[in-house]
Amino acid sequence: MTVPTALLFAFVLLLAGASGAAVLARLFRGDEADLDSRADAVLAFAVPVGLVLAAMPGWLLSSFFYVPIVRLALPLAFLALTGGLLWGGADLPAVLPRTRARLVPIAIFFGVFLFFLWIRWANFAEIRQTEKPMDFAVLSGLMTTTRLPFPDPWLSGERFPYYHFGTYLFALPARAARVPSEYAYNLVAALLPALAAVAGFGAIRARRGGTAIAVFGGLLLVLGGTFDGARQFLSGKPLVDLDWWVSSRRVENPNTITEWPLFTFRLGDLHPHAVTFPFLVTLLGLAGRIGRVSGTLLDGLLLAAVVSANPWDLPASLLILGAGNLAERDFRPAFIRSLATLLPAALFLLPFARSPRPAFNGLSWWKEGTGAADAFLHFGVLAVIPALALGIALVRSQTRADRSLVAACAFPALALALVVLTKKPVFSLAAGFAAGVAWLLLRETGPGEPERPAGALRAGLLLAASGAVLAAVPDVVLVSDSYGASMRRMNTVFKCFMGAWPLLALGGALLLPLALASRHARVFIRVAVVAALVAALAHPLSAIWFRAKWNGPLDGLDGLRWMAREAPGDRESVFWLRTHAVEGAVLAEATGNAYSDYGRIGAASGLPIVLGWENHEGLWRGGGSVAETSARKRDLKLIYTSEEFEGVLKLLHQYQVRYVFVGALEKRDFGPNAFPMRANFRRAFASGDAAIFEILK
Repeated sequence: MTVPTALLFAFVLLLAGASGAAVLARLFRGDEADLDSRADAVLAFAVPVGLVLAAMPGWLLSSFFYVPIVRLALPLAFLALTGGLLWGGADLPAVLPRTRARLVPIAIFFGVFLFFLWIRWANFAEIRQTEKPMDFAVLSGLMTTTRLPFPDPWLSGERFPYYHFGTYLFALPARAARVPSEYAYNLVAALLPALAAVAGFGAIRARRGGTAIAVFGGLLLVLGGTFDGARQFLSGKPLVDLDWWVSSRRVENPNTITEWPLFTFRLGDLHPHAVTFPFLVTLLGLAGRIGRVSGTLLDGLLLAAVVSANPWDLPASLLILGAGNLAERDFRPAFIRSLATLLPAALFLLPFARSPRPAFNGLSWWKEGTGAADAFLHFGVLAVIPALALGIALVRSQTRADRSLVAACAFPALALALVVLTKKPVFSLAAGFAAGVAWLLLRETGPGEPERPAGALRAGLLLAASGAVLAAVPDVVLVSDSYGASMRRMNTVFKCFMGAWPLLALGGALLLPLALASRHARVFIRVAVVAALVAALAHPLSAIWFRAKWNGPLDGLDGLRWMAREAPGDRESVFWLRTHAVEGAVLAEATGNAYSDYGRIGAASGLPIVLGWENHEGLWRGGGSVAETSARKRDLKLIYTSEEFEGVLKLLHQYQVRYVFVGALEKRDFGPNAFPMRANFRRAFASGDAAIFEILK
């Protein structure tokens, strides 16, 4: 990647941010919040809002017809951003005064971005193993395809049936700047935590939290660790060697995923839950915040963007929508506003509704509960701070000491009673917490009695309660999937816990001043908070130490450097295909096990291949795809082994294959004479052990 390319990518993001800031400045005009918090919110949400504005026009049109990306989607994106600048640009100077305070969100963004670039500069830049090749295939495909709707990169001739709008939001600017996809992958992987951190900062400022608390919340959101890291360290595990995988598989058995943002961003998968995360946090900050009709439209747009990018975030999004509206208004108008938001959201969800996607197999009741120790080790400080703050709020809700004691004990007692009755500690504790918050916000107050929580405290309680409810969902219902009995809770726990993290982190940050302001048991409370925060540092310190001690190869941001070292012919073949492949070309290469190097040429070049990871296609498309994927697997074997020319040619034409790749994996699977019909076709490119044959007949 050249310096001009990097600068052009930065310029495209700056344009998106400027347009998003202009739109937000117009929407926030006349808002009653103080100037500084309003300015911080505009800056913090500018890039996510701008990216959604740029991507949505072409995405919406793809519901009705094929949209050429270069000739239509990109020009529409430019027009949308220009329109946003023209519509709200005049309001920017008034909303963004030239003060040093504006440097805070900018410093958070660049600080987190550079930190994760530094992390990725070592072996984490490698696009290999785990499910990175799948994410890479989607990103490269979106940066190469000529049109929307997006064709399946791993099943040529079919539409892609998995969620990819979140990747499209970043593929569009990377494509406009002509960033090679192996660099774009790692730039996006570092951008995600940076955008999430600054959006977390903005969410707290938008909910009337102070600047220091907003900085704390934004950093805790993306850099905080779980208590399992501290558990491993206290058990004798060296800090530099913490087992992150164990920490991300805390519940029940090794098959249940309990990722959290730092784990996800350090690993660098560009899964839907990862690329959607900054936009979910942006929705958290803006939902219900802008009172006019235009604010309802913006909420609907963001809600649709989040659900389109990751439908698993629908429960979190609905809780955020309700909590955000309740934080700003009474119950009845909040309910009406939330319902009104669903109307524009339904319009913006049209492309998602008309797209193929994994089947929803319904919900099932779950009889067992998540262990309290497992949940505590996962959420850690995110559970400690809201619990302490709620206790203090309950005590302060009464003027008489006896009533304060009753209020403080009633809801923990309710939770313990539910534990005994249901044997579901997480569900029970969440229910007790949510009941306590509901009582605080809905209780009647008389003369001389403390007022109900308002402002930042009200928002913090609502967000934390929503996070607790979401964490308890897997104790009640499961989303039925095809993973089998041993992994039936995997996705439900994973997605609910991931969605609960920003609600608890940012809600807890808003509640932190209350937790530290107690006049009673002050020493105990502050020691508990400090101890929880120190325990949350185990994972980030481990990541820093591991990176600082790294003495292996430094791949920079080139995600394909491994290919240049191990299979230089493959790397050269990828470059040739990028520059010489004809429009709409299909590639044939060997297929094999998931989480391996199979499909590497298609993923890196952006060309659709006959068949990628068969099991993933089965997960996306369901059991009905088995016959198709099995047939393609057999046909690929025939293409690479048969010596019957007419039969091979018929198969190549059937799948509209233009290029056949022969490399080390193909020769290993099909013998040194893989693709024996090669002499009948033009060898378009060769380098080392790799060759590309072009099918012209």
